[in-house]
Amino acid sequence: MNKTTSQNIKTECDHCGNPIQLVRIESKFESDTKVFCCEGCETVYSIIHSLGGSYYYQLKGNTKLSPVEMEENDTEIENELVYQKFVRVSGEFSEVSVQITNIHCSACVWINEKVLNEEEGILSAQINFASGRARIRFDQSKIKISKILSLIRAIGYKPVLFSPTEGNLEKSKQLKTLLLRIGVAGFCFGNIMILSVALYSGYFTGIDLNLKRMFHYASWVFATPAYLYSGFPFLSGFLTSIRRRTLSMDFLLFLGISMAYFYSVYVTLTDRGEVYFDSVAMIYFFILIGKYFEEKARVFASDKLESILCKLPETSVRISENGDTTIPSTEIKLGDHIKVAPGKRIPVDAILLSDVTYVDESFLTGESVPIRKQKGDSILAGSLSIDNPALILANSDYHASTLSSLKLRLEEALHLKPKIQIVTERIASYFISVVFLLAFVCFGVWMLVTAGDLEQSLVTTISVLIVACPCALGISVPTALVTNHILNAEKGVLLKNPSVVETLAKANSIFLDKTGTLTEGKFLVRLVTVAEEFLPFVYRIEKEINHPLAKSLVKYLSPFRSVKETANEMELLELQNVPGQGVKGKIQWFNNAHSVLIGNATLFKNENITTDSFPEMEGSLIQVAINGKFVGTFLLADEVRPDAGSFVTLLKQMIPKISILSGDRFSAVKNIAHSLGIQQFYSDLSPEEKANIVQDSQNKGNVVIMVGDGINDSLSLASANVSISHTEAEDMSLERSDIVLTSGNLNGIVHSLLSAKKTREVILQNIIISFCYNSIMLPLAMFGLMLPVICAVFMACSSLTVLLNSLSIRIRIPKWKPSI
Repeated sequence: MNKTTSQNIKTECDHCGNPIQLVRIESKFESDTKVFCCEGCETVYSIIHSLGGSYYYQLKGNTKLSPVEMEENDTEIENELVYQKFVRVSGEFSEVSVQITNIHCSACVWINEKVLNEEEGILSAQINFASGRARIRFDQSKIKISKILSLIRAIGYKPVLFSPTEGNLEKSKQLKTLLLRIGVAGFCFGNIMILSVALYSGYFTGIDLNLKRMFHYASWVFATPAYLYSGFPFLSGFLTSIRRRTLSMDFLLFLGISMAYFYSVYVTLTDRGEVYFDSVAMIYFFILIGKYFEEKARVFASDKLESILCKLPETSVRISENGDTTIPSTEIKLGDHIKVAPGKRIPVDAILLSDVTYVDESFLTGESVPIRKQKGDSILAGSLSIDNPALILANSDYHASTLSSLKLRLEEALHLKPKIQIVTERIASYFISVVFLLAFVCFGVWMLVTAGDLEQSLVTTISVLIVACPCALGISVPTALVTNHILNAEKGVLLKNPSVVETLAKANSIFLDKTGTLTEGKFLVRLVTVAEEFLPFVYRIEKEINHPLAKSLVKYLSPFRSVKETANEMELLELQNVPGQGVKGKIQWFNNAHSVLIGNATLFKNENITTDSFPEMEGSLIQVAINGKFVGTFLLADEVRPDAGSFVTLLKQMIPKISILSGDRFSAVKNIAHSLGIQQFYSDLSPEEKANIVQDSQNKGNVVIMVGDGINDSLSLASANVSISHTEAEDMSLERSDIVLTSGNLNGIVHSLLSAKKTREVILQNIIISFCYNSIMLPLAMFGLMLPVICAVFMACSSLTVLLNSLSIRIRIPKWKPSI
């Protein structure tokens, strides 16, 4: 596209048709050069042209439009502070969240997504209906935030860069405006009904023409504010549909009401027929009430998510050699010393440096029982410091903390759409076109049947347009999914992908990893045969590994000062994790390179290293070799988690097939399985063997859940229909997981299963309600058996029924008692 700008050249804009006064913008489209009065008009023309919109301008003819307004702050936001606050950079693309304040149906979502996704430089745009929030990935070298906002604004929507505080204020303002529109419609409707009593009486007993005319004009005066102000959101959607050459729910609704309004104006001016001004105000009154409750539920959902996620403090106190400094929490880096006052939140994942403190982790676990933390213990971001000032050592950057990752994953999950929602949105878009066609057919048929009775034909057509608006179908899936997400988040369960709900509801087989899942993962060293001179090698290697066995060895060796001091003198040259077997490393010490091997019998067998025999004892064997020579063994024993027993008991009531998959020795796995009452278990498995067992179960027709946390579980997690891990798992396992247990409580899996089954049931109920409503009401309206007002009431009731049914998931999930 080529552009040139010059001043004071008089011509007409090819989009809006208004004279160009100050700026003339030329753009070439294919072989034609078009001129515009502003960038806004050029943007809209470009969008319409790219969508094959030449027909739009043929329909517009010589009609002049208002130039597209570009808000001043669109260009002012192009500064570094805005990008730091609102834009997240990930690899080659950037991501921004935008609150679109007037999204109110699936058609709105479709239009915005289509326009944004077709713009060069925007890689993807996904909009969550429930929150009205768009997640937009874009290339900063090709498009700026200001241009993205201009695109949204140009098609009739109001974008705001998302910030939790600003977002809440905007939502509060929207609700107040909506209440005012309801108030205006109700006031107008009440006054018109008073006048209508006289008109209805006169219809049967007779009325003076001048008096009747006065009542008509008075009704017109009251109906006009309701039509223009209360109906403005629908007018805006109607105009957007015309500009975009698409049919929407607003288009059907506003067209029907406009037909009633202007027919009534015609009757008022000609004294022919009866007016329907009361229907105009009444329809808006009932529909806006329904919209208010919809918006209220969406605000509640959004606020609930924010209350779960926005737990991190805005500022923190950093301690350094130069004294205490208050800094934005976003500036906290790995290794910073942070002081947290009692009653304040822990800003990042950290290690406690103070001797002892109590914290409240109810934001993740749902249980407000204070937890005692001692020096050296890990504390999760978002935990509430209760009694003493806590000195902590940040072991992650602010944006890498558990809660920040949880917030990001939940935001991503809310923007994804399951297949069933995509299907319902597609059906709704087709249904609107069918209804529009039926309305025209209905008008023609009634004109023939009634021998040209315009009033009866119009009233019937208006009823069809209003009653068939598929709002209930549009909100049937997203409202249920958002409610499900909130309930799971409250129980410490994060669903990374909403599509998992349907699969989870059908699951009939579950495989459980042993170490760190059914057991504490906090191994106690029972026996050591490794000579003291080799312990620093073990410590230096294992402190780099995020595995329960490695953490236990590090904890065991940490009190030995000589071991730590020697290990600190060593330089780690190489480190290789061998999934399901152990680790290989190379350490330089005193100018000599030493190879280190730490792992199970399989690793040593593969490396052809002979080990000493070891008596059969309960626990996990970790063998050590230095420079290819076996130097000893650690025996570590684990304990069953306190909540594992109740978890398995509850799980048996929902999943018929429960098995343990473990890479540990037969005796250790057998003892755990028998203590929990699990009949089927597998031991001494490699990662590939775990994955094969999962796949074999799937090949037999089972819908499989896999629960694991280590690198050796990543293959089986990827193979399962539904994969579950927890926040302390290996990064690779977290990446492959569909569900993350942020609380670490196994009973969160029970809750996710119960809520998934109930949510799937509610979604199906919502779809059935929507189809039943339209299949019953549409024929009644077409046969002239329903007045427009009654249609409006039923349409609002259908949406409210679906909404209330979705919100009822909270009280309809079977109760279960979590273990403590």
